[in-house]
Amino acid sequence: MTHEASLTDSERRAYIAGCQLADCSHSLIDHVSKMDVPALDSPPQGAVVGSNLLAFAEGVSRQNKQDVMDSFLFATMVANKAFNPETQSQEWYGRFNRVLSTQGWFSTNWNYARYRSTHQRFSMEQAGLEILGSAIAAAALPGPASAAMLKVAGDAIAALRAQEKPLRLFERQTKTHRGANFRVGACAESAEGTVTMALGAVNFSANSTVTDVLFWTWNSADVSTFRGEDMLVFNTRAYARVRNQVQDQLSKSASLAISEFEI
Repeated sequence: MTHEASLTDSERRAYIAGCQLADCSHSLIDHVSKMDVPALDSPPQGAVVGSNLLAFAEGVSRQNKQDVMDSFLFATMVANKAFNPETQSQEWYGRFNRVLSTQGWFSTNWNYARYRSTHQRFSMEQAGLEILGSAIAAAALPGPASAAMLKVAGDAIAALRAQEKPLRLFERQTKTHRGANFRVGACAESAEGTVTMALGAVNFSANSTVTDVLFWTWNSADVSTFRGEDMLVFNTRAYARVRNQVQDQLSKSASLAISEFEI
């Protein structure tokens, strides 16, 4: 995702206008009512955004939270329309990253490779946090910032376990036939207003039907897992110029595919 800085506003709008989004059918997405959304001045929070689990550290403005969620949902739905995440994972991430970039996200270090756990038995919760931690470490952020991002992501996963509606939405959006494709992101905003996102991606296939994406413990020999990691910087001014267009194309999808919850 290195081309975004050279795009003009008209090129961004033209690309976004040409995007096709996957259908938001009831079989894939569980309706989320407004009651699931916490107060606007809530403390650090988590959100299921399609097949993404995003955690927001304290200090991220409400507008930036909404823009992050909308931009990630838009990229996810465009990639879902273009490619099957189970059989075309690299192509899927290529499109996902391209759409993020066009909306104003700048990638500093996208890496996608096979994941090999150091444990004979592990959960995808553990894998996601390990990959996220690797992305944060590679970005060489100041110690307190790194610790805060990893903590808020861990807290979000722990909180999700007890949140029925967001967890059900996450399961429906991430599962494939015998596997799952999801991302865990930790978002922070600096005192100067810079928005960054550490991202850990997991794509796995198993030799049996998946009933629990995050918390089931697998034997490492029973799953084939790929990992992606990145640190992203959000050009909020560039996104602001395409915000209305993205929201118009999402239409009702955002209310159906986003579920926020308190950490």
